Amino acid sequence: MKKLSHNDTYSRAKHKVNRLKGFYKHLAAYIIINSLIFGMKIIRNLTHGETFSEAFLDIDFYGIWLFWGIGLAFHAFAVFGTGYLFGQNWEENKIKQFMEEDERDINSNRR
Repeated sequence: MKKLSHNDTYSRAKHKVNRLKGFYKHLAAYIIINSLIFGMKIIRNLTHGETFSEAFLDIDFYGIWLFWGIGLAFHAFAVFGTGYLFGQNWEENKIKQFMEEDERDINSNRR
């Protein structure tokens, strides 16, 4: 196995930190910009005579959140990978969890 030098290790860690910073900036922009657009659209609809609930429930608002959110989700998978959600032993842990639940259910029905 190849041993990494201190500079290589530092460069890899710095690259990971930069990717993480990029994701958090993307997340902040997503929240701030979509909130501003959402607020402006609600105000616009209110000035056009809609009630607050009509303005808030206007389906056009949610398209931006949804589609940009899909892009943000892809960015998150690129940065964190699927291991962040499922972990290395996710499947094995789930199998054990379901087996334990089944065992508890069987034991509670015997009483």
